[in-house]
Amino acid sequence: MADTSRVINVSIAFLNIEATDAIKQYTTDKIRHCVQKFAHQDTDAHVVLKVEKTRQLAEVSMHLSGADFFVKEESEDLYASIDRLVDSLTQQLRKHKEKTTSHH
Repeated sequence: MADTSRVINVSIAFLNIEATDAIKQYTTDKIRHCVQKFAHQDTDAHVVLKVEKTRQLAEVSMHLSGADFFVKEESEDLYASIDRLVDSLTQQLRKHKEKTTSHH
């Protein structure tokens, strides 16, 4: 059973886009669920959601287990950008965990 006592703070900044509760909740839930699997201590994740013409961009930066992570994804749909962002972040975190975990 996962230890849920870790606090994952997700701060979201919106640029050129309306900050809706649905987007905030969706982003927060996705990021928390992703990071919870890898975090061993309280963590802050900083998310930026922005629109540039027809591009919907999502970025996340965070520091976890002695390493900095930055992921940026874009698509024509903000929810798709967030999903891609979480997939990429999960990959980075998994790769970092594999590198730092001893296999002996």
